Amino acid sequence: MTSLLHSAQRRRKRLRRRLTVGKAYDMALEVARVLPRNARVLDVGCGNGFIAHHLTAILGASVVGLDVAKNAEAPIEYLHYNGTQFPVPDNSFDAVLLCYVLHHAQDFRAVLNEVRRVLRDGGLVVVYEDIPRSWWDSFVCWTHDLRWRSRTGHCTFRHEPEWRSLFSAFGFEIITERPLSRWRNLAHPVCHWFYVLKSNGAAKFELMLSTA
Repeated sequence: MTSLLHSAQRRRKRLRRRLTVGKAYDMALEVARVLPRNARVLDVGCGNGFIAHHLTAILGASVVGLDVAKNAEAPIEYLHYNGTQFPVPDNSFDAVLLCYVLHHAQDFRAVLNEVRRVLRDGGLVVVYEDIPRSWWDSFVCWTHDLRWRSRTGHCTFRHEPEWRSLFSAFGFEIITERPLSRWRNLAHPVCHWFYVLKSNGAAKFELMLSTA
């Protein structure tokens, strides 16, 4: 009986890993469609690192993962983030990926300022976010906040106009934006949004949002 239980647990673990890796590959393909080949990318809040791992192969350039954990599960170039400053030089990346990261940021000013600092002129930012468009979305976001609050602090979810104002205040031009199917993640069925932003590195901007 013990042997059967351990075997079932191993199968479940392998299945979860396949699902995780497969989902990361689908997202990497989605991101790669909006980035030039050989682009140097910084994946902020990379988590397990599998999106960065797949992007490295797809783009033909090293994608650097950055997160608060000591290391990533996937074999990638990984940097530890102290929550204040990205440990990379100014103007060192062609693109930055923020995959469901900003709603966790306790100081989003610091995060977006760091994104602008490390981007080269005309660099791109790819953002995935959860949007509370309906009561159901708000409920799912609330449960997500409860689950993560002890690890990352209180989550802040914003509507599309708020994100547009925020990005604009930091000097990012929205190149494209579109909704994504809420059913792409059955465990988290909420309205997902996909943004591609362009940075004007030569300009200086100040945040003037009263809601910040």
